[in-house]
Amino acid sequence: MKLHLTAKVPSEGARLVAQWILGMPGGLDDAATALGTSADWIQRMVGGDMVPGLTVGTRLARHTGVRARDFHRSAQAGWFERPAQLARAA
Repeated sequence: MKLHLTAKVPSEGARLVAQWILGMPGGLDDAATALGTSADWIQRMVGGDMVPGLTVGTRLARHTGVRARDFHRSAQAGWFERPAQLARAA
């Protein structure tokens, strides 16, 4: 299954999860396996429709360092940018 990204990044958590998924060889399917949930659920999380609950949130933090609070923060950058890149460009 392919990961679909919205034009506007919904949150910092969604951005970081998307970057993690894009770096995985099997993409969304590998991420779903690692988190023990469905690819559709992860797609909704990246799209800003859902915030991870306790079980998936714990697994997500273990694999990526992303925490539930990151889904309530505004995105620090675009989908493919890292905040360090923005600081150097300024």
